[in-house]
Amino acid sequence: MQTPQTGIKSWKQEPLVWLLIAIPLSAVIMGIVMLTLAIQSNSGLVVDDYYRKGKQINRVLARDRFAYELGLAADITLQGDGTVEVRFDQGVQVIPGDKIELALVHATRPGLDRSLQLEKVDTYLLAGSLDLQGEGRWNLFLHTPDWRLTGSLRYPQQSVAELLPNYVPD
Repeated sequence: MQTPQTGIKSWKQEPLVWLLIAIPLSAVIMGIVMLTLAIQSNSGLVVDDYYRKGKQINRVLARDRFAYELGLAADITLQGDGTVEVRFDQGVQVIPGDKIELALVHATRPGLDRSLQLEKVDTYLLAGSLDLQGEGRWNLFLHTPDWRLTGSLRYPQQSVAELLPNYVPD
């Protein structure tokens, strides 16, 4: 006796079964990928002691106001050989401070932040050496304990930026 073929397929041959397996499986795989990325990367965007940082804001604002009152302004140039030059405007009569520091803070990757002490070459020129690694937007802070100038630079597209006090009078 022969039985007729009824056209029944194995479950492995049904596309709907594979679709039902693929959707939850892809969610599990993406969850593992996201967990791995979260563990391996350190964004560093959350400040541990936000209250202390908030109290320091008034000190920073006073430094910006003092730089504005002195009329400080400068241009920074990053040269290809790693030399950094900061040239103050010729209208500045006095540049207070013996130790002037330049901080370069990467906008999204705190592990790339750099800081260096600049040396006075002449009355209006400061110079230093820096190996800047990483592309993107850099926030620039030229400061002493008394005053501060700020600026922004897209590296390597830009090599020159203007540094100004971050203060607007009332």
